[in-house]
Amino acid sequence: MPEPFARIVTDAITRSAAAHALGWIFAHDGHWGVFLPEQSDDPAWPPGTTYLKADTCVTLPPFTWGLTDGDGTCGWVSQDGDPLSRPLLLHPIVALLAAEVTCSVSPAPEA
Repeated sequence: MPEPFARIVTDAITRSAAAHALGWIFAHDGHWGVFLPEQSDDPAWPPGTTYLKADTCVTLPPFTWGLTDGDGTCGWVSQDGDPLSRPLLLHPIVALLAAEVTCSVSPAPEA
């Protein structure tokens, strides 16, 4: 998902009881990614996100690149927890925030 949207999601999650839903996050080329178990695409993820199925190749930054503070550099976004995220908690939060972001940037209806 694009970094600005990823910031909204991670900020909302880290301030909530669902903070443990987020595992390791990587940042690369203006997008952030989270690790999910296979078959985490049902229900489908909202617009602005991309779910990559098993056997899809992704080049990740080496962990030796260290952490990024989200300034557009590549690296790993610091999160405590297990390496796998929990989609049953993460998905509804991402979908809700995507709907809010979409509504807030939609043009006002013409009168």
